[in-house]
Amino acid sequence: MTVIQPKGPSCQYQVAPATLFTLESITELRGGMGTVVTHPDDLESRPEILELGFGFRPLDLRLSGSGTNYGPLDKSSLLGLSKYFALEQGFFLFKNLDTSGDLSEISRVLRSTLIIQNAILTSLQDSDKKYSDNAAYVQVEGSEGPRDYFLTFPNDKITTIPLGFNMGVMVHEFTHLVTQHLFHEKRAKAGKNLSDQSENVLASIEEGNADYFAFLATQDPSFFHCSFPGGVDRDLAHPKVITSDQIQSIRTSVNFDSHEIGAIWASVQYQIGQVIGHEANGRSLVNFIRNLSSCTGLGSSRAEITLGTLRNCHLQNLGSLASQAQTIYQNAFAGGL
Repeated sequence: MTVIQPKGPSCQYQVAPATLFTLESITELRGGMGTVVTHPDDLESRPEILELGFGFRPLDLRLSGSGTNYGPLDKSSLLGLSKYFALEQGFFLFKNLDTSGDLSEISRVLRSTLIIQNAILTSLQDSDKKYSDNAAYVQVEGSEGPRDYFLTFPNDKITTIPLGFNMGVMVHEFTHLVTQHLFHEKRAKAGKNLSDQSENVLASIEEGNADYFAFLATQDPSFFHCSFPGGVDRDLAHPKVITSDQIQSIRTSVNFDSHEIGAIWASVQYQIGQVIGHEANGRSLVNFIRNLSSCTGLGSSRAEITLGTLRNCHLQNLGSLASQAQTIYQNAFAGGL
């Protein structure tokens, strides 16, 4: 199958053949990662669209070739195949890093996931133009239980690598799905209400982890800037330190941006990986996500979750490698935890 895929660091991409190992139906673009679909309406116009998975249509694939050698004939088909391929790469990344087999549970969830091409969400597009080119993971609670969706939005005017084509962005969103099923579902069962500060800390670290796993998939620490060139705010290879203003934003929610503080956490993980090996750090972070509920005391009376709490949780999962990571944490969070 011909797809768009990263060729190496520094935003090098290529259109080249790749094997889609989990694809079961080429005509429906359906398999172990879910099904690529479209919807003609605004997804927020009726609650049953996302709650019941109502009104979705298979992607109109236009392909040439036969057997296992197919190539897309238009942009829409190339985008659909490339998104499926990117999510599959995310799955195999986590499967390789997961030592406990939890991903086998998630694989059953993925089969029913819908990957929505050119999703329409008017409220998001009206409030912030960046959603005219973006990707997102959402879980919606329906009458028959939760439903998982990957959304990609229109990208007609993008001159760089569209986020839906950017494997790093898609693996970032796949990390949110993994976190949902390894952590958030457990915290929901605990039924504990957290302060805004604790929620801000958790959101920041989730964004940072998602950026780090995106780097592991692409091997490009500046993967995000392939779509938004300029600056170093999401470049993992550029060391960052937290400031007193950012600590205040966590505490008060004023000017709070989970991606901004998450970028600091991601740069810390990159530095740790450079020292102990990225595969070792990736494994430690999968365990970190899995053990977050117990480590943060969500089932007990603990009132607050801080950056220090989560740093210590990660150090626990690093085991004998923790001492090498501790100095990196101290340098990055010298402005406060």
